[in-house]
Amino acid sequence: MEKYFESITWAQIDPHSTQKKGRTCQSCHQNPKAVGLGYGKISFQKGKLFFEALEKSVTKNPKISLSQIVTPEGKTLVKFNRPEMRGFNEEELLRILRVGLCLNCHSEKDKLFKTWKRDTRCPKFPHL
Repeated sequence: MEKYFESITWAQIDPHSTQKKGRTCQSCHQNPKAVGLGYGKISFQKGKLFFEALEKSVTKNPKISLSQIVTPEGKTLVKFNRPEMRGFNEEELLRILRVGLCLNCHSEKDKLFKTWKRDTRCPKFPHL
């Protein structure tokens, strides 16, 4: 009989804001682990976010990995040790990762980011 975890509880112990130097924009906006999807590959197909985990699952669901907090649809997969903590929802994930697409062409110091609005869309990826 195989054993699986039924749920995982995450406890935040070292938020990135306690470091002397902040993270780069790319380290969050282009990193599936940083946004809660876990280790894997992100792709966009027809305006929809897809995620392929690179880790073996430790749950009954083979599509969920140990480092994953949320699904691409924003469904939280873990429990948190504090009530105010949560994973990003689908809209937040898309907004965060959409900025990551722009970082492929633009420096994080580009004036584009100084005037960034919530509904800003890249002309190369207007469907996202």
